[in-house]
Amino acid sequence: MKYNFQKIAVAALSTMGMAVLIACGGDSSVQGYPESSETIPESSDTVLPGSSEVAPASSASDSDIEPASSATVPSSSAQDLPTSSEATPASSADAVPSSSSMQAAPTFKFGYALGNAPTPSKGCGRETTLMTDRKVENGEHHVVNVNGTNREYFITLPQNYDNNKKYKLLIALHCYGSSAEDFVHHTPDYDHPTPYYGQQVLDKNGDYIFASFGAVGGLWNKGQEDHDFFGKALTTIEDNYCIDTSRVFITGFSFGAMFSYSLSLDYQDRIRAVATYAVADWNIWLPSEANAEKNLPIAWMNVHGKADDRCTYDRALSSALPRILKKNGKASDGDSQFTDASDEKPVENQGNTGHICHDFKNVDERFPVKWCSWPGGHQWTAHDTGNMSVGWNWEQTWVPEEVHKFFEQF
Repeated sequence: MKYNFQKIAVAALSTMGMAVLIACGGDSSVQGYPESSETIPESSDTVLPGSSEVAPASSASDSDIEPASSATVPSSSAQDLPTSSEATPASSADAVPSSSSMQAAPTFKFGYALGNAPTPSKGCGRETTLMTDRKVENGEHHVVNVNGTNREYFITLPQNYDNNKKYKLLIALHCYGSSAEDFVHHTPDYDHPTPYYGQQVLDKNGDYIFASFGAVGGLWNKGQEDHDFFGKALTTIEDNYCIDTSRVFITGFSFGAMFSYSLSLDYQDRIRAVATYAVADWNIWLPSEANAEKNLPIAWMNVHGKADDRCTYDRALSSALPRILKKNGKASDGDSQFTDASDEKPVENQGNTGHICHDFKNVDERFPVKWCSWPGGHQWTAHDTGNMSVGWNWEQTWVPEEVHKFFEQF
């Protein structure tokens, strides 16, 4: 399966009566954005590789389960807050610390300590009752009904899946013109170099379960219904497979980045960290429109081309970024009274090559924020050298490695 996506602007009216949404991603069959004057090559120029960057309960009842710079080292950094309590982890996620090193980890009103012990989901130690209706290369197709609408998603289990091992979960959210299945398997191109935004190939030890969720008609424009779908599908996965519920990550590009961003303002108690590529917060439904945005921090990373003319860089810099930073500042009480860190500005790439990833210094160390800028356009597979036009040199992208490091710090 192979698609050549051209980026377009999509005017889609929210089904919830919200403002008109302008999509960043696209497909050549829809008019709006001009065709690129550049011809995307069969293979890129030879360049040097770049350097490396409200919700349902966490477990539903059985009735809800569907049947059968350049990269730098991350810096340190109310309302009804859930409590968590962890034990200090050993050298591996499921290992038991030795008696000499065993000691109580910090307890917080919200969130987890860095390096916390895994928190098992309902699916640990039990056989799944989830039945796929279709197997595809590298995954299984599933359907869950949300408010009378069937919504699709895919799951990819590691080889030799063990229902007693607590796996991290990474969920990929697609851009407009793409689909959930495209991020499970696809002929390699600049939008789909390898499955799950390049993350599956980096999971060398089989520590992750991967999933990809699909929008209705390719558009994440259903508002609260899309949020409900995310929550119900996440609960279904956690109830049927052994998930470390403290290490659920999401990632998305363009419209997928917008939806990821919207979820980051709602599901902070279930999502540990988010990585977006070409984010925008002005053309997507946000929980604040339903007075449902939570004043809680979340770990967040964004990669953005300064020449992006669809999800513009300057608007993301001046709006999406400070909205996150306002909630992520170091806790004044060392616990849950998070402060406003939006006064800190990122160091940005100013040249025609390379990239800079800025790790914010004034955020709470448990909720790091990373901002990566590069000279390119509306392309998530950022690279450091060669032609910066959209579609070129994606084979040299540094983004998957940088995102993998960001997620692995937890």
